[in-house]
Amino acid sequence: MATRRRKRDIEQYGPMKASSKLPTEQRPTRYVAVGLQAAREAASMTQAEVADIAGYNVGVVQQMERGQPFHTVRISRVSSAIPGHDLSQIRQED
Repeated sequence: MATRRRKRDIEQYGPMKASSKLPTEQRPTRYVAVGLQAAREAASMTQAEVADIAGYNVGVVQQMERGQPFHTVRISRVSSAIPGHDLSQIRQED
């Protein structure tokens, strides 16, 4: 049975590993993939092809292209499915 960590425990042993439990300023950086659609289209790939290669559902690629912020690891993984991608042109800090 898991017990809740008290504030005193967190102060003594550090924050929980789950990023959702960290203070906002310590959470992983999220980005908007502003150039993802252009990079995908330049490579003549469909959203489904990119999603399949990256190992995600096509909905993830669709959400990225619509401007939903994602963790940099997810954006990197999706963009790496596109040949010749340049991550610096794809992601933008949100």
